[in-house]
Amino acid sequence: MRADSGDLTYRPRSRYASTIASWAVIAGLTAAQGFEDGMTAVLRALPLAVALGLVAWLVFWHPRVDVTDHDVVLVNPLRTIRVPWAALINVETQYALALVTPGGRYRAWAAPGPGRHQVVTAGSDELVGMSRLARDSRGAVAIGDLPSAPSGRVAALVRRRWEHLAENGQLTLGAADETPVETTWNRPALVVLAVALVGVVVVALT
Repeated sequence: MRADSGDLTYRPRSRYASTIASWAVIAGLTAAQGFEDGMTAVLRALPLAVALGLVAWLVFWHPRVDVTDHDVVLVNPLRTIRVPWAALINVETQYALALVTPGGRYRAWAAPGPGRHQVVTAGSDELVGMSRLARDSRGAVAIGDLPSAPSGRVAALVRRRWEHLAENGQLTLGAADETPVETTWNRPALVVLAVALVGVVVVALT
């Protein structure tokens, strides 16, 4: 998939396995309560099961990064951050993909840095063809920029689009300080999570 035209969406490859495995464990523990103590125990365990299931969905399935010609959107578990290209001043990959603006640094939950195995097994062939924006003044590349890591993979998409827009005169230069970054909270998820937690407290007190 080309990174210099059209909207792109990145989601972690592990989201299927992680979400399904989490839900299976939660469902199994809830069912075990029923086998041991009957249906009443299952009903009492439901608020906690719902809360844990929602957390698993928010952490593993919900996060993504959208790259468009207008902005980069970081969809995190509880917040969505929309960074216009005019506000972007740097792309970092320490610990996770981070978009740097004059007003702050915004990390992408969906694009964490490489694991120990990826760092140990990385070869020089991975660095071929990497964007100049990924290299420092000495030409070195940060560990988080390794193409095998989610942070490096998404950073490459962002940088290529950034370069493409700059080369085609589609960037507003010198407007970073005046360009706002839009942040919105995931209110539906927060409401459901709050209700489930209230249910957990009520069950614990009765």
